[in-house]
Amino acid sequence: MLNMRNVIILLLIPCISVSGTDVNSTLCSESCSKEEECVMSDGVTWKCACQKNLNYSTEMSSLTPELVCGSNLIKTGLSKCHMESVGLNSSSVHLLNSSCQGFEDRKENITMVMAVMGRREGECGTTITTNGTHVTYTNTLHASHTVVGNVIFNPKADVQFACSYPLDMQTSLHIAINPIVSTVKIAITGLGISTAKMSLYQTPNYTEPYTSERVTLPIESTLYVGVFVEDIEGDRFAVVLESCYATPSPDPSDPVQFFMIQNRCPNNQGFITVQENGVSLNSAFSVELFKFVGNFDSVYLHCGVEVCDKTAETCTPSCPARRSTFVKSEEVLTIGPITCAGCRLPPGSSSARTGLAGAWMIIGGLISVILHLHLL
Repeated sequence: MLNMRNVIILLLIPCISVSGTDVNSTLCSESCSKEEECVMSDGVTWKCACQKNLNYSTEMSSLTPELVCGSNLIKTGLSKCHMESVGLNSSSVHLLNSSCQGFEDRKENITMVMAVMGRREGECGTTITTNGTHVTYTNTLHASHTVVGNVIFNPKADVQFACSYPLDMQTSLHIAINPIVSTVKIAITGLGISTAKMSLYQTPNYTEPYTSERVTLPIESTLYVGVFVEDIEGDRFAVVLESCYATPSPDPSDPVQFFMIQNRCPNNQGFITVQENGVSLNSAFSVELFKFVGNFDSVYLHCGVEVCDKTAETCTPSCPARRSTFVKSEEVLTIGPITCAGCRLPPGSSSARTGLAGAWMIIGGLISVILHLHLL
């Protein structure tokens, strides 16, 4: 019988080189930017580190931040290797609110340490100022010094940055506190997901959105309605208001419908003015709402939009229009209720009474409306 105590088991383990030409080193080299090289950090693991012979200035004043003022996000950052050349710790980057940490991002074969914030008051410590025509977002990019032993190579760096935007219907929503807004996601073939928004404004320049949960209007006042789509090309696409109408209930298929815009054109009652439609990513109209809907003292507003490809078709409506033959989906942008201040119906009457003659339609069955994407 074989004595197991005298058996020697030989295991053949392939030798893995830790030289500069092994597999790990090769993979490391492929992930490094042009300013970096592969170094062994712990005798086994390779990592990208800044080269020692870079020509960056060691003066703190030479740091030049990159700033991107986007439609929804603001991004700023510094070159990782430039930061280290002036004695800053690239892993310490954050905005005024330290929870908004920096992250490494490769751009044009240079590793940047970036920080991102949304266009909201207080987000990541952001402050907002307005001057009547523009809104400015201000924050500070912070980086700590590098310490080796007991030696501090440079003090910390605080780089203030700001982005200014023209004050319009979209930017005014960013600075308003709890604006009234309706939002729906749009899937555009070949382009991904975009967002359509509708909001109600107090002034004809569309820069003062209503911010309470319920809008109350005097019967003589005008309501300004703005619709826009985010995250698509303004040079190529335009937003077209296909239909906008009011109902006495939040149900867009309510059989009582007061059409303000139908088949892209305004109702001819004289209470609606279209400021923009089919020209850009914004559409806007104004309506003397409670003159238009007559005896209704509380209504909901529904609007349908078409994302129109200006390179493939004419997006600007030609009015009066023929009845649309497009098949529309049942997506909807809805805002309400909108209430008439001081409107008092006679005793025994109902807010479901008929409004102005010709201003409303009762349609049997389901109403298939609203979000129409017509891209060729």
